[in-house]
Amino acid sequence: MRCGLQFLMLNAPSVLVVGTGSVGSRHINNLQALGAKVSAYRYRDELRNDFALHHPGVMLYSDLDEALSADVEAVVVANRTDQHMRVALRAAKADKHLFIEKPLSHDYVGCQELFSLVEQKNLKVEMGFMLRRHPNLMWIEQALTSGAIGKVYTACARVGQYLPDWRPAGDYRETYSAIKDWGGGAVLDLTHELDYLVWWFGQVADVAANAPKLSDLEINVEDVAQILLRFETGVLAQVQMDYLRKRYHRSVEVVGSEGTLSWDYNTGSVHLLTRDAETLMDQIPTGFERNHMFLDHMCCFLERIVGDGRVRAISDLSDGGHVLKIAMAAHRSHQLRRFVSPIEIGTSDVASIGPSTP
Repeated sequence: MRCGLQFLMLNAPSVLVVGTGSVGSRHINNLQALGAKVSAYRYRDELRNDFALHHPGVMLYSDLDEALSADVEAVVVANRTDQHMRVALRAAKADKHLFIEKPLSHDYVGCQELFSLVEQKNLKVEMGFMLRRHPNLMWIEQALTSGAIGKVYTACARVGQYLPDWRPAGDYRETYSAIKDWGGGAVLDLTHELDYLVWWFGQVADVAANAPKLSDLEINVEDVAQILLRFETGVLAQVQMDYLRKRYHRSVEVVGSEGTLSWDYNTGSVHLLTRDAETLMDQIPTGFERNHMFLDHMCCFLERIVGDGRVRAISDLSDGGHVLKIAMAAHRSHQLRRFVSPIEIGTSDVASIGPSTP
């Protein structure tokens, strides 16, 4: 873990978590482990006793204005995607630092206002792209920076899992992933791949995509997306996302002039492939768990709030805005059947997700 845990335990700020589903509950537990004073807000007031049982000592609000007016320094936005911007704007207007779960929103309405508020009020913002704290991807980022595979030409990222298996305790048809108006669909749901490619290669110049609904899943959004990206640096990338694979898969290959780096999430390993050999270059540490990425990212956010300014953002608001524009450009490309530049996405653009092929 990169943060100064002992420092945080002595100086941890008070944090409001908006949204108490699976990721909200994870953030509550992690914030408590880091010594923060935690409160929470949920839209529905039922199951209050159940919440108290699982999160003792956490004040639960059912009125957002009341929650924001309490003595809190930061807000974690972990509710449904289509509600992210509404909550983030209200929190920013109340001078609260922000940790916003990915994606930033389901459309671009309100984004420019949030950017302006954050700049005017000098607020700290982290976007919840926790894969930036995966040890293998951090190793790849350093390897690419040092020129380990020479000039980078292309990358190919894949991610997928059968949607009904994501949350087996519930009905997938009632989750945000399945519903257009809630910000569902493979493109917005699986933006980690878009983000770590931006992290490595910079801004995207052009996007082309096919994002139809191919299966018999009972959803009104795309269940698969194949996206082509041209970066301003000249790197070309392909991203495949889906809700269809019966076994969870996440991987990436980066092809350079001196070799290829290949990462597999399930094995936690990075290999270097050259003309003559395949070499294991990095392996996740023994005992590594998925939650370590969330915990490490939250550590950074809290340090930025209470520290001396030397800790840099892992993934800031501009990253979230650019990735959202890429996702919206992919939807628009699918509909218009042409390349779309992220700069074409304007402040008034609303979600244009459609599962059918024109």
